[in-house]
Amino acid sequence: MVEASDDPRLNELRRRIEELNRKAAGVLLFLGFGIAAVVLLWTSDLLSEIQQDLVFDVLRWWVLGILPAVAAILPLKDMRENNRLWYGFVRWFKLALLWLTIACMVVGSIYFFRALLLPVPVENGNETALLRLLLTIAGAPFA
Repeated sequence: MVEASDDPRLNELRRRIEELNRKAAGVLLFLGFGIAAVVLLWTSDLLSEIQQDLVFDVLRWWVLGILPAVAAILPLKDMRENNRLWYGFVRWFKLALLWLTIACMVVGSIYFFRALLLPVPVENGNETALLRLLLTIAGAPFA
């Protein structure tokens, strides 16, 4: 671990880079669980073909979001220690990668909600996939 320097600006940049690393790790954790949940939903028989296509788009966007998140946790700060210019560049680079990841997550989330809230034409009414999923989960302990 690099020791604190006398330069307060350098210490602030170092702290901010570590904070961005923690945020990127949290985003990766969300994406990991989100992708696992979407794969389970995608393979279930609860969705129509249109909804499965939308869920596949969720997968596509969230997997695409993994790439900049992984790049954001790379230890770039250690390439040039105690260099204010380098730390400034690393901070902005990690910030841009996190925003790119968040944009992919937002687009994927929009597809996710579209897939769940899309009305499914069924014989017994006009239920949404979300309602059918909740009814299936709620009825599982009693089956």
